[in-house]
Amino acid sequence: MNKGNLKESWREFLARTNKVQNKIFLPFVAVMVLIGVLIIYVMTDLVSVNVETRVSEKLQNDIRLAQEIVSDMEKSLAFYAEFIADTEKLAGHISEARDSRLILIYLLEFLKENEIFSDIGGGQVEAGSSDLGRLAMLGIRTSGLVSIMGPEKAGLAIAAVAPIEGRAGSRSVITVSRKLDRKFLRDLCQKTGANRIEVYYKGALVESSSDGEQFAELIRQELTPKVMSRTLTADTPFFAEFDSGGHSVKMALAPISINYRKDALIAIFESIDDLARAKRNISITTVIAVGLMLLIIVPLYILTVSRTIGPIRELSRASKAVAEGKLDQYVPVRTRDEVGELSESFNTMIDDLRKYREELERWNQTLEERVAERSAQLAEAQAKLIQSTKLAAVGELAAGLAHELNNPLAGIYAFLQVLADTIRSRGFKNVSEEEALGFQQNLVYVEREIRRCKSIVGSLLTFARVSEKRFTLLNLNEVVRDTLGFLQSNLRKDSVTVETSIAENLPPVWGDSNELQQVFLNIIVNARKAMPEGGHLFVTTSADEADHTVRASVRDTGEGIKPEILDKIFDPFFTTRKPGEGTGLGLSISYGIVKDHNGEIVVESTVGEGSTFTIVLPAANMEAGKVAGADAAAPDRGANEA
Repeated sequence: MNKGNLKESWREFLARTNKVQNKIFLPFVAVMVLIGVLIIYVMTDLVSVNVETRVSEKLQNDIRLAQEIVSDMEKSLAFYAEFIADTEKLAGHISEARDSRLILIYLLEFLKENEIFSDIGGGQVEAGSSDLGRLAMLGIRTSGLVSIMGPEKAGLAIAAVAPIEGRAGSRSVITVSRKLDRKFLRDLCQKTGANRIEVYYKGALVESSSDGEQFAELIRQELTPKVMSRTLTADTPFFAEFDSGGHSVKMALAPISINYRKDALIAIFESIDDLARAKRNISITTVIAVGLMLLIIVPLYILTVSRTIGPIRELSRASKAVAEGKLDQYVPVRTRDEVGELSESFNTMIDDLRKYREELERWNQTLEERVAERSAQLAEAQAKLIQSTKLAAVGELAAGLAHELNNPLAGIYAFLQVLADTIRSRGFKNVSEEEALGFQQNLVYVEREIRRCKSIVGSLLTFARVSEKRFTLLNLNEVVRDTLGFLQSNLRKDSVTVETSIAENLPPVWGDSNELQQVFLNIIVNARKAMPEGGHLFVTTSADEADHTVRASVRDTGEGIKPEILDKIFDPFFTTRKPGEGTGLGLSISYGIVKDHNGEIVVESTVGEGSTFTIVLPAANMEAGKVAGADAAAPDRGANEA
């Protein structure tokens, strides 16, 4: 399966998982499986603990039983030794010699049949029993463990000695011993039910109940001299587990007490394969039980969930149809539970939606007409507001415009007075050539001044007239120059010096020249009023090729704007002028015009130093260069008296 098919399969699985039934069913199955695994784990653990406990208890019981058997053997051997010693003593008397010898013969036969070794009259039994023999020669009856040197390997035996008192003060020793050989250990295995028994003496293995090196290496690694030494003095057995070749055993190691001395260790082994079998059996049984439980519970659960999910599917189908605009849906109510209540609520909602849609359709029939009517009213109100702002600006500029028109008209009037007096006094024919040349030059001056007046009046009319908004390709430099030319007389009258830095080859912008002129007019008029004692006005234009914009900045050296009101200057009807001196709409209207041109106004101001208003407009085409009518001259930069 390639990567694409794997992704598609995963998407299909997620889509199926997102269904309500799967969201309920899959967690249920997961919980059931988890419960089953938990049951298997708990049952297996309980069985393991139970079997391990039973094995440990049996090993402890086997240890106690083995110690008791060895103790009983020690007592029996001591009894036999004492009995033989007493019998031999009686045999020394002539009157009882015959009976005593007979009893002794029977006893020795009995001991031989039970593999109990006896020695009468010697000072030692086997190599290693010299210490017990010496004690017996001193008249002490005692018992203990003795080493036996065999033909193949050394052994260990439990021995009991007793002195035999003879005539004339002579003394001999009777020794009775039982070798801890394989037969003895096998008999001990049968009595205790152990799997294997081993005897250790002085850190070495002496005898084992069975052959086999299956666990020999593991046992040697576990039973270190330190472990054996610690176990000889411990009150509790030492336990260990060994696994080899699929076979597992558990060992208990404890000391053997002979004559109150702990010189040897006995190790008893029990198989714990039953534990593994019990775990396996309980796991299989539990898995079968959990499987049967799932086979019974899951179908019942699916049936129950399906009866619940069915109405929800109906609701989902109807909801999709309603989302597509089909309001003729109806969900049958089959139950009286929460799903049934939801179905009833859904049907009620559909009825209400149907009524609301019919009402909306009726409203929509007249909504477009109302919207068009309101839009026309808003457009008209906005146009009137802009026009009133223009007229207010014209009113503020009237004095300066009148002064600007008065100078050329006064010159024209003076020339016409001279011309009229000359004609009345001498007529046209008596005018000299020098006077005619002067009149001709004055007529050129009159023509120039009349054109100047016409330009001023034309600019005023162009600015003040009501015009439709029409976006065209504009050169922002021309808009700035036209506005400055319109305001130059007022700026000069108020002692405001204008410095311009007009960028060459400025990219064109899309806009309405009349509205943009209104923006610059509002900003420059505000700057002039911010400098009541006169000042400097810096006007610059530039292009930013990085973000494809055209910028025009107007900076004054006036009073500046306080920081706490800087974010309010574009609010409608907000003004810092005295009552009656301003409407508070100039900057608000300018902000709206710039936003209509997809631009922005950036304001920077420092109190006492002045303010800078920057109009940023998107360039129509950064590669287009200048539009038709733009000046080809170098940037006009310098200080000019406006």
